[in-house]
Formats: sequence, C-alpha cells, structure tokens
Amino acid sequence: MNRYLACVSALALMAAASACGRSEEPANNVVAENDMNAMMADPDNPFASIEMRMHDAMTAAVGTNGADTWVRKMIEHHEGAVEMSRLALTLNPGEHVAQMAQSTIDKQGKEIADLEKLVASGNPDPASAELYRAAETQMHDMMMAAKGANLSETFHRKMLEHHMGAVALSDIALANGATGAVRAQIEKTRADQQKEAALIETMLRGEPMAAAPPTPTVQSTSSAPAKPEAPKAAPKPAPPALAGQALVASSRPADGATVAGPVSSVELHFSRPARLGEVTIASADGTVMPMMVTAVGEVLDYELPLSDLGLGRYSVDWKATAQGIDYWGRIRFEVR
Repeated sequence: MNRYLACVSALALMAAASACGRSEEPANNVVAENDMNAMMADPDNPFASIEMRMHDAMTAAVGTNGADTWVRKMIEHHEGAVEMSRLALTLNPGEHVAQMAQSTIDKQGKEIADLEKLVASGNPDPASAELYRAAETQMHDMMMAAKGANLSETFHRKMLEHHMGAVALSDIALANGATGAVRAQIEKTRADQQKEAALIETMLRGEPMAAAPPTPTVQSTSSAPAKPEAPKAAPKPAPPALAGQALVASSRPADGATVAGPVSSVELHFSRPARLGEVTIASADGTVMPMMVTAVGEVLDYELPLSDLGLGRYSVDWKATAQGIDYWGRIRFEVR
C-alpha cells in the first residue's frame, strides 16, 4: 500500500487531556455532570440554556420512520439556531456576526415552514430515533464545549458545530432509505448546512467575506463623448471547496464509530490521490490541537500518528486538494 506517514507535533496537551479519561466510570459521570453544570452557569456562554432545550427537543422528536424522524429532529435543530441567533443579536455583535445571525433567522425560519409540510402522520417508531442518537449527542457535546475569545467568536464556533451536526444527521437519513420529497429536502438541507459551515470557517480564519464592490467610474466633464470601454470578461470563479464524502473512501476509526482505546493513529484513505494540507483534532472538552502535515505530493493513503487518545469523543477536521479542487471533511469517533 502506498501510504504516506504524516508528521505530528504539539500533541502533548491532547495526550494529557486523554489521560484524564482513564478514571473509573462512576467518577467520569460525576465529573461530566459537574462540567455540564459549570457550562450552564458560565457567563461567557449565554447560549447554554438554548443548547440544552434544543438537545432535549431533538431527543424527544420521533417520527414514523427514519426519514420522518429526521424531519422532526431538523425542525427542532433549526428552531435552536433561530433562538441562538436572536440572542446573538441582543449581545452587540460585530457587523458580520449580526449579518450571519439575521441570515440564519431568515433562512432557517423559512426551512422550518418547509419541513413542517413534510411531517408524516402515524405511530412513532422509537427505533428510528436510535439511528441518530450518537450524532445528536456528539453535536450537543461539541456545541457546549465550543468557546471563543469573545461572544461573537463563541457564537461562530457553536454554529459551526451546529451546521456540521446537521450534515451528520442528514448523512444518516440518506443512508437509511429516505425517498421522494423528504430525500430532496435532506439533500438541500445538507448542501445548505455545508455552505454555512464553510462560510463560518472563512470568518474564523479572518478572511474577507466578499470582494469589495467596484468603484463607480467618474464621467469626463469634456464636451466630447467618452469612448465606451469594451466589456471585460467576467473573472473565472475559483472551484468551490467540496465536502469530503466525495473524496474519502474510508477512515480508521470510521466516522461515527465507537472504538476501544487508546487510539494511537488516524488513517485517511482517499478515493483518488490527494494532498493533505491541514488536520486538527478536537476533544469534547474543547481542546483543539493542530497536526503538522508535511505532504510531498498527492497520494491515496495517510496515517497520522497520535499520542494515545483515551476515553472521550473526538473530531478530526481535515482539508486536502486533489487535481486542483479543495475538499474538506470531518470524522467523529468515540473512545471507550
């Protein structure tokens, strides 16, 4: 196998965080409860009560089958985003945050109405809700742990996890037999949520949101008519960043898997040769560690050695380029 071994640095802190997960299970439960209470009381996280209500409402949302359960859960998911965005607007946010919050209210408010039209009637199927439980819990944990240097950044990071959670839930629905109008809505929602996630990542990197509008041309005061300029060809748009599901053939641990610890490496296997450019690992407590990847070209397989990861939930975010097209993705797994 043509495998590229990536170099990793600065994972000592992650290893220390992982080591904390090797205590006895009852103690873990007490610590988790204390941590949750601390998050709820944290003045730097005014969104915590909304996040808890959203999680409870999503957990309680059960439909007649897997597709209908997705519809009901996504209604509660979007309601949570609207409520968080309304709160963000009261916290004196910056211009871009205010625009994003209002856009979320408008877009997801409309989609809630569209989703409500798709709700099916019939007896609820509790087994269909179990399909989504792990992804729901992981989204909730990642949102509760997401923090920034200020309230605006905290809102950004929480909404990033919120959007990625919707993508994960949509993938589950698509893999479990959704058809017809509901499937079309799932595909639309998934694409929209990926775009929103990419937009937030751009904002967090401090990159400009859009090109400035062109400066108006000043007309000549001469009596002679100005010679009209030949029309200029529109600039060719850069290829968009695509979701990694189109590139990743498999990973180890697999996305959504629960594995025995410790985990000493992560493997990414691409469907076509790609150059891996950026990888970060985040634990459920909010610790984020970048991994330095020194790629020499486009290859199919990558193995990322780690300091042993202990008990807990983790997400691996990666970016890669294949034949001039940028891809990004996230792998989530739990170590027990």
